[in-house]
Amino acid sequence: MLPKRSWRDLPSALAALIAQEFGLPLEPEALGDHPALAWRRSGLMAITGRSEGKPLIAPVALTTLADSALSLLETVSGRNSGIACGAQLLGARARMMGLRRGGAVSANGSCRILQCGDGHIALNLPRADDWDLIPAFLDGDGAGNWDEVARSVITRPSEILVDRAGMLGLACAAVAPSLETAPFHVAHSRAGEFPGRQGRERPVVVDLSVLWAGPLAGALLASCGAQVVKVQSIGRPDGALKGHAGFYSSLNGGKAERWIDFTSDTGRAELRALIDGADIVIESSRPRALRQLGIEAEEVAAKGATWVSITAHGRYGIEAHRIGFGDDAAMSGGLGQAMAAVWNEPLFAGDAIADPLTGILAALLAWSGWMTGGGGLISLALADVVRFACRYGATDIKQAREWQRLAEADGAPLYPF
Repeated sequence: MLPKRSWRDLPSALAALIAQEFGLPLEPEALGDHPALAWRRSGLMAITGRSEGKPLIAPVALTTLADSALSLLETVSGRNSGIACGAQLLGARARMMGLRRGGAVSANGSCRILQCGDGHIALNLPRADDWDLIPAFLDGDGAGNWDEVARSVITRPSEILVDRAGMLGLACAAVAPSLETAPFHVAHSRAGEFPGRQGRERPVVVDLSVLWAGPLAGALLASCGAQVVKVQSIGRPDGALKGHAGFYSSLNGGKAERWIDFTSDTGRAELRALIDGADIVIESSRPRALRQLGIEAEEVAAKGATWVSITAHGRYGIEAHRIGFGDDAAMSGGLGQAMAAVWNEPLFAGDAIADPLTGILAALLAWSGWMTGGGGLISLALADVVRFACRYGATDIKQAREWQRLAEADGAPLYPF
């Protein structure tokens, strides 16, 4: 089912959420380019659609959410980030890496939309050792290649597949419809008992996150004047270091860097001291990972910091144990269903789109939390951010097809990257 709200309503909805949660009287900024035009100008249209077909638009307001969040970040920080628009960030990696559209195969090749017994799943295997777990995932089947995996899952229920993947630490999500949900959740400390940091002109940020969403949030905070320290685990550094060097630098080049041995008492004490001195902490691990180091996000927030937790599906309950990446989380958030409603089958749209969307929003929330005194734990799930965005866009198939014609006729240059 297509979203029911016009894309034009999204900026006001986002501004209202920020105002309600943080008490900031924000007015929505200019809408930016039409979502279809922004989709093409960001380079996302070139990587959306079947490999043998024409480039396609996504009929939802993903670029509008990116543009609105970046604009509001510049408003609350009082700084110009130097970035033309939020939509520019959504397509930057794909253009740097020369990625191509693959329809039911993600642009980076690691994720596939597969038919199962009651619909479709998105299975993401970006790490070499993920394939070692496929025999356990499929009861001994599908160990060799994607074709074998596809044959094995075709009769199995999505719920069983997703649950088993979660137990094994594989990224798998049902291709689900968009739901009515908030894109973030905030838990505040006890009625202001612990005041936030005061007196600093710019926040001190400790960035514990890896890959894309969290590091992008830290990069955006740095571009708006924050002092950001990226913490690297000596034993398990950011996996993005093994990827495209230019893209990694775009996310982390403007930050100070500290390498810490999390397995040693000295290293854990160093990590604790950094966190204790931070105004904002960004992390993207499952909650139990930091608890094993003796760090409780709730306790840090209760002492006045703004803690930003980025997960695939949620911080609490059974979802806290699931892993996920930008492409599979977007399918869980409704993007595949929105594509199917217009293009007759679930397709990937963009490049791991949940990651940059969540990163931009996380930066806005982090600065808003610090600006209003700190003392909050802000939780964002990649899937929830996409669910929120998928409620806004083209309101019917006719309008979506008009978006496609608008994008195809556009001759403006692509955004810089």
